[in-house]
Amino acid sequence: MILPRISVRRPVAVAMLFVAILLFGLVSLTRLPLDVMPEMEFPSLTVITVYPGASATEVEQQVTHPLEAILGGTENLKEISSQSKENVSFISLQFEWGSDINASASNARNLIELVKNRLPNGANNPVIYKINSSMLPVLVYGITARDSYYGLEKIIQDQIAAPLRKLPGVGTVVVLATPKREIKVEVDPQKLAAYSISIGQIATILQAENFTIPGGNIRVGQNDFAIRIPGDIEQVANLGDIALVNFSGRVIRLKDVATITDGFKELDENSRTQHGQGVAVMIQRQAGANTLEVVDAVRQKVNEILPTLPADIRVDEVMKSDELIVESIKNLTQSFWFALIFVVLVVFAFLREWRLSLIVFLTIPFSLITAFILIYMLGWTINIFSLMSLIIAMGMVVDNSIVVLENIMQHIEGGSRPKQAAIFGTSEMGAAITASTLTTLMVFIPMVFMGGLVGVMFKQLAILTSTTMIASLLTALMLTPMVSSQLLKPIQRGEQRKRYWLYRVSEKLFVLLESIYKKTLGWAVFHKTFTLTAVAVLLAVSMWVGKGLGTDYIPEFDAGDIIATVEIDIGATSNKTDSIAQVVMDIFERQIPEAVPGSIASISGQSENGMLTSVGFREGKNIATVLCHLSLPNHRNRNAKQIARELRPYIESIPEVENFSIVGGSIISQAVTGNVKPIEFHISGTDYNQLNAMANQISDKLKQLASFTEVVNTIDNGKVEVQVRVDRRKASALGLNTAMIGMQVRQSIYGDEASGFKEEGNEYAIVIRYAPSARDEIADIGNITLTNLMGQPVKLSAVADIVLGTGSLQIDRLAQERIVRVTAELNGVSLGEGQAEAKRMLAGIDIPVGTEVVLSGQTEQQGQSFADLYLIFFLGIALVYMVMAGQFESFRDPFIIMFAVPLTFIGVIWAFKITGVTLSVTTFVGVIMLIGIVVNNGIVLVDYTNLLRKRGLKLYEAIQEAGRSRLRPVLMTSLTTMLGMLPLALSQGMGREAYQPLGITMIGGLLASTVITLLVVPTVYAVFHGKARREER
Repeated sequence: MILPRISVRRPVAVAMLFVAILLFGLVSLTRLPLDVMPEMEFPSLTVITVYPGASATEVEQQVTHPLEAILGGTENLKEISSQSKENVSFISLQFEWGSDINASASNARNLIELVKNRLPNGANNPVIYKINSSMLPVLVYGITARDSYYGLEKIIQDQIAAPLRKLPGVGTVVVLATPKREIKVEVDPQKLAAYSISIGQIATILQAENFTIPGGNIRVGQNDFAIRIPGDIEQVANLGDIALVNFSGRVIRLKDVATITDGFKELDENSRTQHGQGVAVMIQRQAGANTLEVVDAVRQKVNEILPTLPADIRVDEVMKSDELIVESIKNLTQSFWFALIFVVLVVFAFLREWRLSLIVFLTIPFSLITAFILIYMLGWTINIFSLMSLIIAMGMVVDNSIVVLENIMQHIEGGSRPKQAAIFGTSEMGAAITASTLTTLMVFIPMVFMGGLVGVMFKQLAILTSTTMIASLLTALMLTPMVSSQLLKPIQRGEQRKRYWLYRVSEKLFVLLESIYKKTLGWAVFHKTFTLTAVAVLLAVSMWVGKGLGTDYIPEFDAGDIIATVEIDIGATSNKTDSIAQVVMDIFERQIPEAVPGSIASISGQSENGMLTSVGFREGKNIATVLCHLSLPNHRNRNAKQIARELRPYIESIPEVENFSIVGGSIISQAVTGNVKPIEFHISGTDYNQLNAMANQISDKLKQLASFTEVVNTIDNGKVEVQVRVDRRKASALGLNTAMIGMQVRQSIYGDEASGFKEEGNEYAIVIRYAPSARDEIADIGNITLTNLMGQPVKLSAVADIVLGTGSLQIDRLAQERIVRVTAELNGVSLGEGQAEAKRMLAGIDIPVGTEVVLSGQTEQQGQSFADLYLIFFLGIALVYMVMAGQFESFRDPFIIMFAVPLTFIGVIWAFKITGVTLSVTTFVGVIMLIGIVVNNGIVLVDYTNLLRKRGLKLYEAIQEAGRSRLRPVLMTSLTTMLGMLPLALSQGMGREAYQPLGITMIGGLLASTVITLLVVPTVYAVFHGKARREER
């Protein structure tokens, strides 16, 4: 081969090439950002439209319906769903994975423009959010104050939010539940009637009196002057002097009919920490920004700001994302170094010479460093999956160099000079190690094309592991022969090499092991039927045991986040909801000593712009979310899930709580799965009564099963509302129509933003409506004075009936059809077990005609991901077989080697059984990776057996001798891989849930397959080559 020849003849050039690679890799490493997960941009869009003061039904009919109808035509759309609530509409658009989400967003934006004019006048413009990992807040602060509470809006916006927004990498600073200044104009309806003035007239006058008009320009001589008529109100007190009408010769001013207050807006959301009511500030990073750098910059800036704030303001860090990143990367880095030590020790234990061990050791840094270069070039981050790929590859990258080095040593011991031995020894093994590397790559290549969430998560692992394997091949073909030619010493033919006592002792042990194995293998081959039957029975028993193992979707991190969402009675005020949130916070304080001081906080009610929903939280006037952060896992005796489970009885005991959920783990994990519950039933149909009855029946059944907890349904029992039913005949006779009546009632009760008051560069809303005393009783509504087309006053009661009715609080739709959801958390069972029990429960229910019930949630996502992984598994097997068929120029020998693949299941299943690990996406990926690794041991045995038979040995002699002579390389390659994975399997730090199952899977599969393959593959070889045995006789 040309590469070994060039490398040996030009050692300096090759050395400089690898040093350059090392330098580029180190430079790349210093510039790589750290994160927990790969940068994710989910194929989904959320369209949020705020319609202040509107009921859920009005939002659905006037906002959601027209938007859904037009957005249903968005290109590549997979699914459309919506949620209509008081004041706000949420529409979720799900696209096929691989879709250009930017093009989809542009398409959706253009479609919305076509129907914007059909939306009600009071509705805000729809806002489109792309869902990606950067939307998750990297930091959440809880800010409380005593005397300064009502000045928090200006303090936070000017002194905190504005400086933070200027920091590099900061995307958005979201401020929630801040007391917003508002100029209230609260009119007395009796005085309006007395002076024949309407709210609409006052609003028009306010706009006219609070308006600066440009008057053009005037040229005087050589000078040009702009003319401006300033009309802005300069002081709030001046509003009262605005003239409204001339009544009987007297000027009626605004202060004559209204009370003007410089106050604060009535909010439907509340935020608080352990230190009282306050404001939540969420910091989101820009896409692609380094999370740790953003967090550090924000913390530093906040520390600079704190001394400038009023003394009564307290800033608490409620949630942080950097801890999971730092701890996970630290744990994986420790695992990396331990894996490196284990691999070096294994290599030295088998080679037992420092020169040989050094040559092999050099393979590791030069192979792995290429991954950092690729990560930098592709704009990726160092995350759990990229570090996992390096640890996985570490035990495999030495294999090619070991094979090459052994062959070089054989040539040197045969009398060849080191340079000649390096060239010929490497060239002879070039094709073999290339084929071996290809078999490993064949299982990773299909993973690159995985779709869905699994593809996003594991694509980097597949690409980086493949890259390091290719780099290890090139290193074995170039660096290993070059260094061997320089470090290894020649041996004269017949010369005995000096051996240390440790070498001599270990050699005796290896020879004894080889002798025992050769005899055992001989017995197994001579008793083929018994051997294969025993293995088949072991495999069958293992598969039977495997049927009882649980299955899960994606392992959740224990990042120390506890999140409780409670729902109280429909129609409750946000203040009542806030009071229940305080009760839950008290429970947290008493029952969670592991909570980080100051981290317990709550957010309750309905945000103005739906921002809570956009970042994964539930919201509504009767919904509160309470959260806290725990100390590090190694500083506490309970994990987050256990703490959440133990808190459930306490929250259940709160009388006002009707539904609740509490999860322990990670906000990031929740976001990755789209906040989808493990078990979800989607019930759809045209008969709403049937939907609700079916949802109640399913809920009751689930509550009776011990496998489920926190069963919640979205049955809309309705909220008592006051309905103004217009008599169109009477209204028409009195010069009114429904639109006029509705608008004037809205102005009187909800209010109308008539104008704005400007001060120090900020603008505050001037809102006009009836005084509280005129709108705090249902009977007051009928007394609202309307103005008809002729400008005459008309009592609302003259044209409408005021009645109590029931309105929807929340309306869910899927595929533009109303649905009811029933969700449940799992209680001590795996996702697969929960799914099976839910299916059995559903099978026992009679579903009426016209009603459809679909089991969804994480079970559906798991099914889709497993279907993709099954395809990749069998595709990987096919590709590995094809590579081996090309290597052996045979269909039979690769088939023999493939018998090693099912043997991995024995080890994997028993590893799961012993450790309690379930089959999840992570462990499934581990099983797929094992395919390309375990066949390499079979290749070594079969290839050498064929070689010995060509040299004249009989079949059984060749099988036994091949097994004996190849035992060491088989054990060495298996042990380096297994021990390289050992730190992952034994890890106890934060984030281990993502990689520990993979380590257990790989070790279990390799351990069993290595031991059994050493007996089964030769035995199967003897069976398939039985004709040669008969001919020998």
